[in-house]
Amino acid sequence: MISKSNCYTFVIFFFVLITFLINKFENLITTNYELLYQLWFRTISSFTNLFSFSIGDLVYLIYPIAFIYFFRKRKLRRKKLLTIFYFIAIPYIFFYWSWGFNYNRANPELIKYTDNELIEVTEYYLNEVNNLQYKITNNKNEPVKVEDKFSELRKKTVNSLSATTKQFQIKNLTNHPIKISLFSTLLSYMGFSGYINPFTLEAHINKNIPKISYPFTMSHEVAHQYGISFENEANFFGLKNTLNSNDKVINYSGKLMALQYLLYDLRLKDNKTGLKLINKLNGGVIKNLQEKRIYNEKFKNPFEPYIKKIYDIFLKSNNQMSGIKSYNLVVNLLIQDYQSKINSSVADSS
Repeated sequence: MISKSNCYTFVIFFFVLITFLINKFENLITTNYELLYQLWFRTISSFTNLFSFSIGDLVYLIYPIAFIYFFRKRKLRRKKLLTIFYFIAIPYIFFYWSWGFNYNRANPELIKYTDNELIEVTEYYLNEVNNLQYKITNNKNEPVKVEDKFSELRKKTVNSLSATTKQFQIKNLTNHPIKISLFSTLLSYMGFSGYINPFTLEAHINKNIPKISYPFTMSHEVAHQYGISFENEANFFGLKNTLNSNDKVINYSGKLMALQYLLYDLRLKDNKTGLKLINKLNGGVIKNLQEKRIYNEKFKNPFEPYIKKIYDIFLKSNNQMSGIKSYNLVVNLLIQDYQSKINSSVADSS
């Protein structure tokens, strides 16, 4: 007679195998999963939105404590091994069925671009950022400050999603849980400004990052709530969502981040031109960038590169072959978007 313990082990092993095979063969993921994901998101977000604090972060706190408790309670070596298996297998299954299968969705094809095209788009965003900074402050040397509280920024971020989802041709969702992470200090030392909990689907913001980065970071993490798993596309979604806001400060947050990615890419390819363009930035914009640099240096530590390496491996194992460099691939999408606007305006004028 099969014991309950053996039955549970067999069921969990079966689901691990099924999950692995589905994840291995991308063609097994169809629009059916997208429908399932949307249903799951609506269900879980309706629950997590009832709480102002992060349910997901509490799970991260409780889970290792529970593991230690049950592991120490088991006396037999076989049962200890089974405990390890359960505590690894269950999150593995839950991760992919809750959110992880989104890694198998199609990623937009990336265009190739020339250095001149990169310079042109960088100059465009540089002018946009300079003009917007001056409109907000009426002083070229004054940095843009975020006066809104977190709750107000969250509300404005969600309000612009209907326009953004329409642009991305995806179904708009409701009840977006966006919360301050309980692990903000840890995230700072790890080098992350936010993250989505793949089990509870809550978007988390690192409260330590400069407030000027809040709107874009919120929009980026909300992109993940829509099942947009690739980091470059989530960055692009984040930019579009900030631009769709009626708030100029939120617009500025997105454009400033886009400019950072463009300048970083340009300096890798043509440092001299990159430095020349940086010198054209308003003093207030420079101060906003310095605010970000000061934050990064404050939490710089010898462990961060290793953490980023682990995350790089994780991304590569989930179809993002550029790994952590995937974030910077938003430059391709920014250039493609700029070119489509130019072509559209030319077509309209002819």
